[in-house]
Amino acid sequence: MIKNLQQIKLNGRTIIEKLKVITPLRQSPEFDDEACFLFFSEGSSEIVSPTERISILEHESVLLKCGTYLADLFQNTETGICEVCVIHLFPDILEKIFKDEIPFFVKHQKSDRYSFRLSKRNAINHFIESLNFYFDNPGLAKEELVYLKIKELVLLLLHTEAANSIIDLYSYLFTPQQANIVEVVESHLYADLNIEQLAFLARQSLSSFKRNFKKHFNDTPANYIRNKRLQKAADLLSYSSYTINEICFHIGYEDSVHFSKIFQKKFGILPSKYRNASK
Repeated sequence: MIKNLQQIKLNGRTIIEKLKVITPLRQSPEFDDEACFLFFSEGSSEIVSPTERISILEHESVLLKCGTYLADLFQNTETGICEVCVIHLFPDILEKIFKDEIPFFVKHQKSDRYSFRLSKRNAINHFIESLNFYFDNPGLAKEELVYLKIKELVLLLLHTEAANSIIDLYSYLFTPQQANIVEVVESHLYADLNIEQLAFLARQSLSSFKRNFKKHFNDTPANYIRNKRLQKAADLLSYSSYTINEICFHIGYEDSVHFSKIFQKKFGILPSKYRNASK
């Protein structure tokens, strides 16, 4: 739930916004025609793209290309707050800002990455703090000043120790890219995601996802994923020292009782006895 929202708009579009949210909160942002920069002033997040899962800690930031995401937001344990600053990077605005400078960092090359995480940087912290003046005085956030702040952010990102990675990321921020169903499923096979969320990441309706899943895997999503997870669990029981609760977590289940029941149904034996038999 969003507790407080401040926005800076340009020609009817939200360009910069600051949110305070009540956590835990899962959001499903879709960036169809924009890239996005997120900075966590307080709290943290787990962000899931079609092929990646990354953790963003307090005072860290992430640059996301256009696409679909799942984001779990968590509060700061001391203040109980999650505050995130979001800057929307529209291609037409960047083109207007940089004009002839665009070829410097846009090379139109393809990359499989959807995101790039930036660790704590004082320069980025100061930039975010400088935005508070405009949040408090939105009437002063004129078009020219908003353009300058966007350009400042881009140049800051291009002059971090990760400059090469940032340049590579910018080269495909606005390149249409959609992970196929195999990439999505294999990337999140052991994640705590349901079938509806996998379909969302693949940008398909639930019915289309199930139909295409059957074509690729010759099985239903529920049956295929359950069998893969249980086989992984059997391997971990045999060859690792993880506890059963830890194994349950590693293969994407939160309820160890439920896990034990479906494991016994498949293998005819409880996980603890399977481990003893393997030894």
